[in-house]
Order: sequence, then structure tokens, then C-alpha cells
Amino acid sequence: MMNLEGRLPVDKLDDTYIMLIRRANLDAIAGRSKTTIEGHANAVMRAARNCSYFGKTPTLPERGPMPFKDDTGMGLAVEMEYYSMTAKGRITEHIQWDSVRKPRSTFTKCFQSSREGIKEGFAFGSGIAKSTFTSCPTQSDWFAHFCLGAESRIGFASAANKPLHVRVLLRVLEKIKDEAAHQPWEIAKELLKVGAALTVAQAGSLRGPEVFQLDLAGIRNHILLGKDGVIPDKPLEPGTDLFDAPHVYLALIGKFKGENGVREHLVPVASESMSCLQTRWWIERLIQVRERENCISGPAFGNADGSVAMMSAYDDVLHQFLKEIKIEKNDLILDTDDVVKNYRFFRSMRKSAEERARAAGLDSDMQNTMNRWKKIESARGRRPRFNMIDHYSTARSLMPVTWRYSYVQ
Repeated sequence: MMNLEGRLPVDKLDDTYIMLIRRANLDAIAGRSKTTIEGHANAVMRAARNCSYFGKTPTLPERGPMPFKDDTGMGLAVEMEYYSMTAKGRITEHIQWDSVRKPRSTFTKCFQSSREGIKEGFAFGSGIAKSTFTSCPTQSDWFAHFCLGAESRIGFASAANKPLHVRVLLRVLEKIKDEAAHQPWEIAKELLKVGAALTVAQAGSLRGPEVFQLDLAGIRNHILLGKDGVIPDKPLEPGTDLFDAPHVYLALIGKFKGENGVREHLVPVASESMSCLQTRWWIERLIQVRERENCISGPAFGNADGSVAMMSAYDDVLHQFLKEIKIEKNDLILDTDDVVKNYRFFRSMRKSAEERARAAGLDSDMQNTMNRWKKIESARGRRPRFNMIDHYSTARSLMPVTWRYSYVQ
């Protein structure tokens, strides 16, 4: 308490504070294995006992007095302990460690921009791998042990989205078509948007937020390109010329992970996949729907007023049809499968695309290139930079990767 507040604890007033300090200390102790702690303790006692036999002072560092300041990160540890007790968990009743540890990165950034931390911004080495000496408390040995002990005590539980099998996806798209054909236009148009979003996510191996970055003007400008192509005899064999293969462009705009600024990215994908995923058909329907809403630019998956659609609304439609498929008892979805919990736009189609690619025998380099298609091989480790729109020829040069990947879906 003296180190943190510069005063002695006050009875009853600081009871919670003292409890949190003790909890942080116990977590720091638990950051080492029990046998390691016992081994060190026994060695210290043995050294003290042996030295007492012949009158020697044990060669051990002095245990204090400690400085009146927080050099170890105890203050932040106390705040994290309190947060772990009061915050509400999303997955279970208790908050997970991944949420508790977030204040650490915030504090570290605040320290780096402080008067003391700004002087420590010099790195040893050059390039990507750099080392920096720092006195930031969150980088202390004690704080590292605290984090290990707290993680082992608090634990974590994941609720990752499951992949949606392509047969289930095709059945969902079929039901969306049928339902849209029998609904008024105001309902049908929203159903068709969801169908197009599912198709784009699967064909482009996109996560949910990336799907909603599809640019309406971009896909309109390139919709006629690749429409009359011909599939080669052996399209999946390395070296096959795919320049004239039938394809359609996904135009995505916005900030992507690892990039700065706003750009539009063109990703050519197969017009139709091996499993009959009709990517071009759905994108053309999407363009028609948006035209009837008097929208020719802005977000492709948006509302009539130009705003971006909510992913949660698309999840609701997806769950509705998955429940119907589950009731059909056709073994596509098991009775024990919780469709609301396990399948979402955020990751399900991305994982499904990755599974299809692995099953088709595509190597990991091709999968990584597709999932991080902004990294162009010719950049040789440097981040490729474009002004606003990727050149058509540059995007088309990635056809051997993006087209094959989407074709096996």
C-alpha cells in the first residue's frame, strides 16, 4: 500500500484493496510451478542452515528495504484483478483471461507515450525484428509470472464459429431463392442480399466484416469482365493458363488487417465453383436489387439509405434457414448442433472455404495467399502499396491463386 498510495492501509476502508493485492501476489506465486517454488525455498533454507554451522553469512541478496514506488506493475495487476471480479463474461458466467489481459496492452501504450517511456523508444537492431530496453512495469518478471498465474486460475473458454459445410450452404441458398420468389419485394430483396453475402464469403474466403466491405461501384464497374470465359480442361493443374477462365470480381474497400489507408482491392474468383456455387449469378442479382433501391455506389450490402447493413441481421436470416434444414432431418445438420451458437457470418464461411481448400489438396502457400490476398508475391516481403484501386492487370495476375481457390468451393 505504501508503494502504490504512499500511505498505510486504513482498516475497513482498504479491505478490498488489500484483498486484491494479496490475490495478485498469489497469482504471481502460481506463475511458477509448485515444485520449482519448493525447490528454491528448500535450497535457501539449506544454504542458511549450512552457513550457520561455521558462522558464515549466507550469500543471498538482501530482501529489502524495497523502494517506495511500483516497479513491478502491482498497481495494474490490482486493477485487472478487480476487473476480473466485476466484468460480465460473454461466453460463460465468468470473464475470460483474454478479456482480463486487455488493460495490459493499454497501459503499455500509455507508458510508451509518457515522459519516461518516450525516452526508451530506441531499438537495438533494424528491420522487422527489434529489441528495446524498457522499464515499463508490465514487462517486469513479476508481472509476467502474475499473468501466467492469473491465466491458469481464471482460464478461458472459446466459442469459435464452426465451418458450414458447402452442401448445407447450397441448401440454404436454394431455400433463399424459393422464399424470395414467394415474398413481397421488400422482404425478397433482403433475402437476396443475404444469399449474395453468403456466396461472396465462401467464394472469397472472407470473414464477416470483410464481406460488408464489398463496394457496389467496384463490382458494377467490373461485372462484365470475365463473363464469357471458358474453363480449361484441367484447371487445377499447376501451370494451366487461367487468364481466360470465367470469373467475376469482388471489389472490397476499406481498412484491412495490416494495412493503412483506404483502398479498393479486386479479387477475381470463379463464376461458378465445382460444387455449383453460383458466385456470378448472386452478384448480378445483388446489383439488380441495389439498382431497384436507386443505389449504384456505396456498400454493396447496405440499406436503401446508403448505410451498411448489420451483420447481426444477416445472422438472423442465416439461422432461420439453418433451423429449417435441421427440422428436415436430412442429416445435413445434427439434432445436437446449436446453429445459433455455432454458425455465424463472422467466421463460418471463412472456415468452410479453408476446409474445402485443404480437401482439394491446395497447398498452404496458396491458402495463405488467398486469405491474405493483399500480399502480392512480387512485393518480396514488402507491403505492396496502391493509390486507390488495384490495377486490373495486377489483380488478374493473381488468378492462378484466387480462381483455383474459389473454384474448389
